[in-house]
Formats: sequence, structure tokens, C-alpha cells
Amino acid sequence: MAASSTLSVLTSRLTRRSQTTIPKAVKNALQVGAGDDLGYVIEGNSVRLVNASAYEEHADPVVERFLALLADDIAAGNVHVLPAALLRRIQSLTEGVPVDHEEELTGAIPL
Repeated sequence: MAASSTLSVLTSRLTRRSQTTIPKAVKNALQVGAGDDLGYVIEGNSVRLVNASAYEEHADPVVERFLALLADDIAAGNVHVLPAALLRRIQSLTEGVPVDHEEELTGAIPL
């Protein structure tokens, strides 16, 4: 005999100011409380509510050290111009990729 699956839908009302009270069962399931951030994952025509701290990016120590090294080189005046070979390589890798420098970035950005 197969177990029956029932969908439990909890509701809350949206105020004129687009505010709502998160039901206690939802707060418990997400393990969130006052002051925590919620995340909204849009999937087609539905939205999934998540604990945003689970989606925060971690600091990569290698990247942080590289950026610090680069900043030190720039501050010391060791970086003047981009080498021509590197510029050509960058241009070849990004050729045909549309770039909108004014576009607002929201949500996770795949790299």
C-alpha cells in the first residue's frame, strides 16, 4: 500500500505595505527568527521561501589574498597598463558577449 501524500498550505495575508507575518511553522522549518534574512527563489511561476543565510557566499581565502596582492601592486605603482597579449586574450574570451554596464544585478549570478 503506497503512503498518501498530502500538501499542507499555510497562508498569511499581505498588507497594503507588502508586509506579512510568517507562520510559526514556516519560521521553524526555515530556522529563522527576528532579524534574520529571508530569500526568495523564483522558479518559473512559483517562488520558494528560503533561509537566506544558507545561500550567502563564503569568502574564498585564495581570492582574498590575490585581490590584496593586486591592490598592493596597484598602490605601489607596479601596474601601469594591461599587457597587450593579456588584453587580446580577454577580448577573444569575451567577443560577442553582450555587456550592459547599467544593468542592475539581482540574485545569484552564474559565472
